[in-house]
Amino acid sequence: MSVPVGAPRAAWLLTRLRARRQLNQLDAIYRYRLGTPDRKATSRTSPTMWLFSALVVLVMLGSFTHLASQCMNNMQAVLGSVHVGNNDDAPVPAGRSSLRRLPPESGSALSSGVFKGVTLEVMLLLVTALLLSLAGREIARPDWDLEWLATLPLPLSTLIVSKLVERVVVNSYGFFTLVPFLSVVAWTCGYRWLAPLLAIGFTFLLMFLVATGQMLVDTGLRLALAPSKLKNVQAAISLVGLAPLLLAASTAMPGNGLVFGWAAALPEVMQWSPAALAVRALAAIDVRSAALWALMMLAQIGILVAIGTALLKRQLRNGVVAAGSREGVARGPQAAQRRPWNLTANAPSWLSTVQRRELRLLARDRTFMVQTLLLPAVIVGGQIFVTADSNFFADAVDHPSNLAAIAFALAAYTLMFSAFQTLNAEGQALWLLYCVPHSLDSILRQKAMLWATLATTYPLIIFAIAVATAGAISLQFLACAAVVLAGVPIFAVIATALGVFGCDPLAQDVQRRLRPTYLYLYMMVSSLYAYAIFASGLWERTALMILTALVAVALWQKARDQFDYLLDPAASPPPRVSVSDGLIAALLFFVLQAIVALAQMGRGQVLTASMAWLAFCSAGAVTYGLVRLIYWRARTADVPVMLGERAPQAVLWGALGGLAASAAAFAYIEIVRALDLFPVWRAATFSDATTPLWLAAVAVIAAPIFEEFVFRGLVFRGLRRSFGPGMATLASAAIFAIVHPPISVIPVFIMGVGAALVYQRAGMLLAPIVLHAVYNAAVLGFQWKLMG
Repeated sequence: MSVPVGAPRAAWLLTRLRARRQLNQLDAIYRYRLGTPDRKATSRTSPTMWLFSALVVLVMLGSFTHLASQCMNNMQAVLGSVHVGNNDDAPVPAGRSSLRRLPPESGSALSSGVFKGVTLEVMLLLVTALLLSLAGREIARPDWDLEWLATLPLPLSTLIVSKLVERVVVNSYGFFTLVPFLSVVAWTCGYRWLAPLLAIGFTFLLMFLVATGQMLVDTGLRLALAPSKLKNVQAAISLVGLAPLLLAASTAMPGNGLVFGWAAALPEVMQWSPAALAVRALAAIDVRSAALWALMMLAQIGILVAIGTALLKRQLRNGVVAAGSREGVARGPQAAQRRPWNLTANAPSWLSTVQRRELRLLARDRTFMVQTLLLPAVIVGGQIFVTADSNFFADAVDHPSNLAAIAFALAAYTLMFSAFQTLNAEGQALWLLYCVPHSLDSILRQKAMLWATLATTYPLIIFAIAVATAGAISLQFLACAAVVLAGVPIFAVIATALGVFGCDPLAQDVQRRLRPTYLYLYMMVSSLYAYAIFASGLWERTALMILTALVAVALWQKARDQFDYLLDPAASPPPRVSVSDGLIAALLFFVLQAIVALAQMGRGQVLTASMAWLAFCSAGAVTYGLVRLIYWRARTADVPVMLGERAPQAVLWGALGGLAASAAAFAYIEIVRALDLFPVWRAATFSDATTPLWLAAVAVIAAPIFEEFVFRGLVFRGLRRSFGPGMATLASAAIFAIVHPPISVIPVFIMGVGAALVYQRAGMLLAPIVLHAVYNAAVLGFQWKLMG
């Protein structure tokens, strides 16, 4: 005889079921990425990918916490301080001198103005979490579990409560925005290391309000509107949802008075809302007051959730689905007369079939269209609106860096919402791309070219307006514009490649196919490229552009290796030497050098030649050993070798190449000396007699071995897979040259070309090592002779 299940027990079981569903999805992703036990050798990614993902998540939390800290500092400076000589306690802008901190309210750790600012910030973040949650789910498609859950012999309120708990737990938007800010608030109020735990607890409770609002809105929309109209509404929500996010983020920017003005005028009734009660609880100076405010907040949340549950029960009184799929489709003459906006009607004939199809899909999916064409302008325009205090267009000729940064941000956001989705947008029809008479590489390249062209529209319009407004063009303006226009196709490749890694073609939920880890990685790379816009010299800009292009090549090569294995969850391409291996090895090599050098120097010491020798050799040995170990464990094919059967011929080719490169370097040095291009050569001296010996050891022994392994064995070998030996020779030599000082770029480039040629000829690293050693020895000897 079965025992009836009560409502509390049923709610607990359903909540466990939903939690188990989330864990099963995470476990499926893990198995998908790792492979099956009988196919571990062909697992899709290495275990280090989880370490990388965890690192990116920590960086994201660190960035949000830093923004929250800046926001709190600005609030204390603007809303919690006054001028020393000012009789009225009016808030003053941040950055002013002679400020006096206002005393906190009675029984609170925060002053009245700061309390209002923190309350308004929490409200903005709650609204952001609500709108982004609505925009991040497919409103037009009902949840798969509501239909059969509604048939269970349980009260509807029990089902609703279990659904609320699930949406609270899985709302990443709220936790990533609210927890860092509330942690900073709790830390400021004196809780220190208990602050994160308190922030998580209060965020969890406040998320019930967000979950209730989310269920009311999306359920009401599903019952009231047809699926075709729901997509338009969701597109509008994705735009509206950015407004509170930008307003909340603007409080971290100096000189922003818009939100702080609203906070100072916050109505009295809003100071008793659940968000305000949470702030009062965190700011309370004694445990009793904190508990009282927390209980009042909990009671308000309970009442609001109960009201929301009653409204949901009324919404669902006639069932979950208001209209079937047939009723959701328009018919008749009116439906035949309405035609969607056809972007391909007047498309140029030079567009490929793939590109025309992509435009047609853009015209049909209004959410995608809004995200691609309007969302970047809303994001960047909103940031300018709440922070800008000058006319960017009027100052564009004399100070073009800010305008160029805005133009690049628009293009980068456009690519993030478009090129990043080139593979993800195919959905369950991805397998069709394997049936057309074109390679997937060709199809994605055509898509990347299309999105790069569309993304370039924003910078061109901005630059045209700037020129028309200012009426002149400066050389600095042209340089900044060139950096932006050259970066757009580079980041189209980066976004498309990261989209390949970040998508999960086998996932059931379209909105979850794209992993946020890769989105954040794309944003990090984009922010690093912005340094090329603000760089003062041509050399720095060129170096950053070349390195960014190399990152794009490396990511595209890795993506190409994945093309044939996207639809097999347990398989991955066989490990091969790639450009990304060279980039990682070079980065590790230089970082380890810096760490060892700093560890030796300590405080107030100067890096000596012997320290440089130890740092160089230890970093090179660790890098070489780790790369070799990884290749051995992964059974990587075609690993570069140091020696071979034809070692004497390799030594001969290396010596001849070294002599030729040395002759070119001698001619370069004489020309430079004659023109006096680098006066630093004339002033170079050695303070210690042993310095030349240590420098010679680094240049003739250590540098040839370790640098040739990285730049010829890994970078050149990886580039050769994609571009052939000719282009790989020039590209690897250019990359090798830009990591050297500008004074030696030209001769080092010539030496790099020779090293790649002899390596191609001999097939072993011994040849470029000998060439490198001969070149360094000859150049050092020639320079020391000139100095003597």
